[in-house]
Amino acid sequence: MARYLRWAWDIPFLGPGVRVQRISAEFRSQVSAFGFWSALRAFTFRAIQRVIDFKVLRGMCITVVAPAFLELPAGMSADFLDRDTLRRMTAEAKYDLTAEFLDDALGKGDACYAIVDGDEPAAYGWYAHSPTLMSDGMVVQFDPAYVYMYKGLTLDVYRGRRLHAIGMTRALAAYQARGFKGLVSYIESDNLNSLKSAYRMGYVDFGRVFIIRVLGRRVTFRTPGCAAFGFGIAPPSRNGDPGRGAAPPPDRRSGSSP
Repeated sequence: MARYLRWAWDIPFLGPGVRVQRISAEFRSQVSAFGFWSALRAFTFRAIQRVIDFKVLRGMCITVVAPAFLELPAGMSADFLDRDTLRRMTAEAKYDLTAEFLDDALGKGDACYAIVDGDEPAAYGWYAHSPTLMSDGMVVQFDPAYVYMYKGLTLDVYRGRRLHAIGMTRALAAYQARGFKGLVSYIESDNLNSLKSAYRMGYVDFGRVFIIRVLGRRVTFRTPGCAAFGFGIAPPSRNGDPGRGAAPPPDRRSGSSP
């Protein structure tokens, strides 16, 4: 997922004065949308990340179905997608699904819940019951009493209609009907737009995971709140199988796009 706090000096042809103005304008925009302290934290994380490989992930869960996000827009339907539908989606770049990803996800028992407009999937999210790879090769682990939500996408033409939140809420209801406690996920701490969206639909923080690269190796630390959810980030197992993980994709929200 794209980073929402873009830095002006990433654009080499801008002069120093213009860069400062760009940074200042970006910061003011973030303050207006999310408040001073949230914007400052995001700004600070980005500054640190320019010097060292460092991430802070907010572990989040949702266990209460919000009625406001259950109703589908007129003409749309929602359900888990079958293999044939998913296979057809891999042929269209707009869905950001590769055949390799699909084989791996379905092979470990993951499922895709989608909102469909007629015959076209408009938004989807992936749900896992076992340790799952992040885009950087690390593995997300969690208590199997919960379902891990990752890799969400909404087609551009449908953005702004809260389909991601509606799909996730309906998936939560479906999994709770099967006996699961709720959903867990993570969002990078400087991804203010996704955090705001998640809180709006009922997600709550339960802890943080810090990831830093030291001498070519990633080291992780988690806050105590993560233990109750069995939530952590670890290296992949030696055989590369996250499903047996001792120790895919994304992104700044374990894969989600509002």
